Parts: sequence; structure tokens; C-alpha cells
Amino acid sequence: MPSESDMIKICYGKWKGGYYEGDPLDPYGISTYGQMGFISILHAVYQVCIKPYIKSDTVVLEIGPGRGTWTKTMLNAKEIWCLDVLSAKNNKFWEYIGSKNKGKVNYIQVKDFSCSDLPEEHFDFLFSFGTFCHIPVEGQHKYYRNIYSKIRKGGTAMVMFSDLNKYNTAVKNFGKVSFWKFDFGLKNIVRSIIKLLINRDQQNFIHRTYDFLYKKDENKNKWFHAGIEETCQFLESVGWEIVNPDVGLCIRDPIIHFKKPS
Repeated sequence: MPSESDMIKICYGKWKGGYYEGDPLDPYGISTYGQMGFISILHAVYQVCIKPYIKSDTVVLEIGPGRGTWTKTMLNAKEIWCLDVLSAKNNKFWEYIGSKNKGKVNYIQVKDFSCSDLPEEHFDFLFSFGTFCHIPVEGQHKYYRNIYSKIRKGGTAMVMFSDLNKYNTAVKNFGKVSFWKFDFGLKNIVRSIIKLLINRDQQNFIHRTYDFLYKKDENKNKWFHAGIEETCQFLESVGWEIVNPDVGLCIRDPIIHFKKPS
């Protein structure tokens, strides 16, 4: 068995200038991991914003489940209550989640933001992704206010919403990651050039900054700016405690982490 001295000497003469993998503060940064250095934002959100909070005794409230993409990741919870303006039939919710889960999952089609169908002080965890950004700010505020009494003391929440300043920054950096994915060899170079052209077209015709997209009609695409700072201020006025204004996993949109004080 090698001595401690021998084990330490293994590093001598290596990493001249100091080991440097990449910049952890650069969300677009490259590293020696290459493709393995990037994961889906959705998977990252699951790992950080959902998985640690779902236990066998957790009671979940989800707003805007749609087909049930996120709901399915929380099926280990004790109960899941879902609120959506569209019917389960329209969303094909049970086809995706499975009818066997009807005993655990409650799906409620709502017509307002009152949350009147929810029991008081019943929920441990609130989650919403891809929904609040499509609700006018006044509606978002009503949800935040009306949900407060439904959450147990110490209960936590993760909600994705829209901040157009962050959105614009993401748009301006669109394609930055792909730029570094050139491979050697004629076939790979051609493939990489095609990818860059596709990214350019997507940036020009799909991803546009706030001024271009909303100058004439800010609600044209049903995308409502709530703002990180403004949302924090409103939540605090209701009584919520801000844990993190933006967990930072999504390049384009903020995900706020807040909780009901114990």
C-alpha cells in the first residue's frame, strides 16, 4: 500500500498554473466534460426543485399541470392536488398519469383564482412551471394571496414566472453554447455549420427581445412580465418568506423559491 507521501506526489508536476475545469459562474461556459457538461433544464429543475421536497408524507399543490409532465415526477407524494383552467380530458391528463393514480391525485378545473376548492393549511409543497408566465400579473397576485392560507406553516414553494429582463438577456446569448460545439472532420464541420444556421434562424424568427415582441401589444403571445424584484415584494407583502428570488437553473425564466414562515 503506497504511503501518504507517495499518494500526494502523484499530483506533482501536473496542472501547471493550477487545475481549471471551467467557470462555474458562466451558464454558457465550456469544460472538459464537453457534451456531458450540459443537462436538460427540465431535469435540473426536477433534481433541485422537486426531488428533495417529495416524501411519502408530502401533500403537493400544483398549479397548471397540463398533461401532467411535472405531476408524474411527484407521484411518490402522499397526495397531489392539481389546479388547471382546462379539463383533464382536454389535457389528456389521466392518459399520461394513469387512472391508477386517481386515488392519490385530485384534478380540479378552475374558473378563477380563489382556490376555494382547496382545504385550509393542508399543503406542504407548491409547484408550478410554465403557468404563471401566462397569467396576467393581477391573477398571479390573487393566486399568491389566496394560496397562503392553504399552505401549512413551514411549507415551501417553487414557481416559475416571467421576467423580461432575464428573457432578453437569454435571447441575446442564444446560440452561444452551440457556437463551441464544432467537431473536426468535414462531415462534422458541415453538421455544425447547419446547426449554427438553424440557431440563427431561430433567433431571428422565434426568439426576439422584449421591445420587438411586445412594443405594440405586450399580451400578443400571452406572456406576462411579473419581474423578479416586483414578485418578491408582493410575496413578502402577503406574508411569504423569500428563500431565493431565482434558483438560477433556467437561463430564460426565473424560478422563485419561497415558503410560509413556521
